[in-house]
Amino acid sequence: MERPNPTPFATVCASTFTFAAFGLGEWVWLSGAGHLTGASVGDAMRLFVHSLGLCGLLGAVVGIALAVVVPPFVRLTHPIRWLSAQLGWRGVEPASAESRNRSAAWLLAGLGALVPLMVCAAAAGYLAHGFMQRPLAAAFVGLASVGALGAAAACAFPLRALFGAMLGRLAPKGRLFGLPSPAWPLILIDLVVLAAAWRISRLDLGAWRLGGLLLAALAVGVSLIVLGWRRGRRPLDFGAVSVILLALIGAAGGWTTVALADAPRAARVLSLDAQVGRVALGAFRKALDFDGDGASALLAGGDCDEGNPAVGPHAKEIPGNGIDDNCQGGDAPLEEEPPAPPPAAEAPKADAPVAEAPPPKPRLNVVFILIDTLRPDHLGLYGYERPTSPNIDAWARDAVVFDHVWSQAPNTPRSTPSILTGRYPSRIPWEERFKNYSGLKPEAETLFEVFHAGGWRTEAVTSHWYFERATGIKEGVDEWDNRGFLTIKESNTQSAAPDITPRVVARLEALAPAEQPFVLFAHYFEPHGKYLNQKSVRVFGDALMDKYDSEIAFVDHHLAPVFATLDRLGLYEDTIVVITSDHGEAFKEHGFHFHGRTLYDEETRVPLLIRMPGVAARRESAVVGLVDLVPTLADAVGLKASKALGTSLVPLLTENKPLAPRALFAEQLPYPNYQTHVVAAIGQDGLKVVHNVTENVIEVFNLKTDPREKTNLLDADPEAGRALRDQLGRFLDADPG
Repeated sequence: MERPNPTPFATVCASTFTFAAFGLGEWVWLSGAGHLTGASVGDAMRLFVHSLGLCGLLGAVVGIALAVVVPPFVRLTHPIRWLSAQLGWRGVEPASAESRNRSAAWLLAGLGALVPLMVCAAAAGYLAHGFMQRPLAAAFVGLASVGALGAAAACAFPLRALFGAMLGRLAPKGRLFGLPSPAWPLILIDLVVLAAAWRISRLDLGAWRLGGLLLAALAVGVSLIVLGWRRGRRPLDFGAVSVILLALIGAAGGWTTVALADAPRAARVLSLDAQVGRVALGAFRKALDFDGDGASALLAGGDCDEGNPAVGPHAKEIPGNGIDDNCQGGDAPLEEEPPAPPPAAEAPKADAPVAEAPPPKPRLNVVFILIDTLRPDHLGLYGYERPTSPNIDAWARDAVVFDHVWSQAPNTPRSTPSILTGRYPSRIPWEERFKNYSGLKPEAETLFEVFHAGGWRTEAVTSHWYFERATGIKEGVDEWDNRGFLTIKESNTQSAAPDITPRVVARLEALAPAEQPFVLFAHYFEPHGKYLNQKSVRVFGDALMDKYDSEIAFVDHHLAPVFATLDRLGLYEDTIVVITSDHGEAFKEHGFHFHGRTLYDEETRVPLLIRMPGVAARRESAVVGLVDLVPTLADAVGLKASKALGTSLVPLLTENKPLAPRALFAEQLPYPNYQTHVVAAIGQDGLKVVHNVTENVIEVFNLKTDPREKTNLLDADPEAGRALRDQLGRFLDADPG
């Protein structure tokens, strides 16, 4: 008997109710995961309604699409009927035993054919790395893909025959262990898909937070299953109850659309921590961005003028025009005119004593060691229990160890130029700011240019592809040795330290005897991912963090000869040595692995060790940034870094003078691979403000009592961190864009 197709109303109901159920489940999960810890009943209920409303609205949209697409698809292909016949569902004439076994054999053969397909694909990818020209590599991969498909097809036919024969013996009636034979490969396929989905969602690689997309896709699948199940039975009466439920979900969605901005905790949780809710929120914000400026006035999107595309959270603030261009709380004031200079003083009398000029500062050498992706809390000198850094720990006993240091960006293409110019990322004169790897304009002034102009010999030893693209930061360098660099993908498994250290040692030996002072910059790529277990040094296990620690031990091992050479050549008497990192590394403390996604401490806190002649070793608790290094090194030798925006740490180092009160800033500037804009401010009192401009979410943390940044003080006190938030707002207003 022919079963009726689902009505459009039934399709919308099934999808809406399914997605709403997912929203309810997500609210339960968020509550259990601690995202509502300390929340009032009102906050919890607002999150419940907003989660239900957002997910339900998304389900309604999906249901409308399914109502348009599914009925003609079913009429053309009858997938439900075929599946019902194979599995023996009621209402459809069951398939024969031979047909069932044939279908099961093909399904199993398809799974088996994936093995040679994946092997061929992996081999082709490996061999393609050997090509020096991209067109040849692309042609090779294309031909290999055809060959891989051929190999898979060649395997599928004999596998089908093999499985068909086996099922003919094991399941002569088309049933195996009480189930129709096609059910078993379908179950196996489901398990493979679930395992892959679980693996992907566990990784959350970089910007690709796939958990929400996977759950949304699962909700669509469940909606289809509900439709298929309902078609085999007498249609239910979608009457008053369904209409009432749809009305309630629609009301919740409508209220969420206009009132989410009044529930900042719910908006934050849905934006940053939810899964399906985050997908729904992002989709609807884009749909409701009527002026196309990248933000919506609805759903707490942060746009303060939906009718003006020149006004929004991503716009450049124009001071004094009477418009809050960037929606940060008002128009930025015009800068005040500087006061007029005082009248010229009378010339001193001839017999008046002349103030003595300060003695010239020594022309010290500089050795700058930048270790990529190094978290301070994974080093022994910062309290880590594992023996990852015995050589650095020993060396640090004669250095000033800074305990509170922040990078100004969470990724190399933004942080390294910031370090080498002493400027915040948004204040750097980029050739093209919205670019994955932008160079610098000629007006940028780097550490190397400052010292080269002062008469120093400037050199760099690296082995990384980034320094081939980093135009601008190499200005003023007499010799930049980047031998051995590989492609982006190849560098993921590159161990460069064994090559870097001998070159650094050789340059120190060549530079030390010369009368000309020098600056030597060395970049160690480890422990940047892909992490490898460095069995020649130390292995801690096979988990990601274990391998990360092994990489730290590896670079520590290869720094020992550098330290020994500095000592052997007597360079510590006239050389400043700096060891730091460009950024940290995340291990899902806030939902991400790796770096370049957030400004939480796991991605922005870095170690900083400075060994300077005449400066006693100690621990230093001042809050400093890598933006301070260029002015510090220049000041230490009597040079001026006039374009740097950081603060010289020389008075702090040499005289223990406290730094003037200030806020440090960090920035995640959007770029093609990750278009999320985040800024942060770190105060001297331990407060930290993180403002996700893209998601319109502000968080305030007390790092002294909450170092893991889990408790947003704004949840309990809307005025928390007001002064620091205002400073961050002014910093945003001054962004040149």
